[in-house]
Amino acid sequence: MVRKIVMYLLFVGMLLSVYDSFENYRINGDDFARDPKVMYEIYDELPIPDNTDEIEKKEFIKKRYSLSLYVYYRTNLSDTEIRQFYSEKLSDKGWQQIEDQGGKGIAFKKGRWEISIHSELDKYYVDIYKFYTH
Repeated sequence: MVRKIVMYLLFVGMLLSVYDSFENYRINGDDFARDPKVMYEIYDELPIPDNTDEIEKKEFIKKRYSLSLYVYYRTNLSDTEIRQFYSEKLSDKGWQQIEDQGGKGIAFKKGRWEISIHSELDKYYVDIYKFYTH
């Protein structure tokens, strides 16, 4: 009896997993294949303040869930100057400022893509990301 219950639960779990994948694909289509390229196109068009150097970038892809590109910059600009720069430049490119879900920082949205900017001591990072939900 216990074995039948376990088998039933495994079967239901597999069905739910297949349904979740189907719904995710139905809603997001081929975005999963196209979006890494789109993410780097956004990165290539990202404005960078004068006297600011890129020091590192890290890519995180969780297939069918999210993708993100963290880009770290070294700068002498203050947090306020960084915020003003990106508020102006990204707004000019059609990005809408939104509430930053990560805490202290500034965030923007364009379609289903988001960009957040967070300052640290003598550097800051930009996170370009997209979440897949249904």
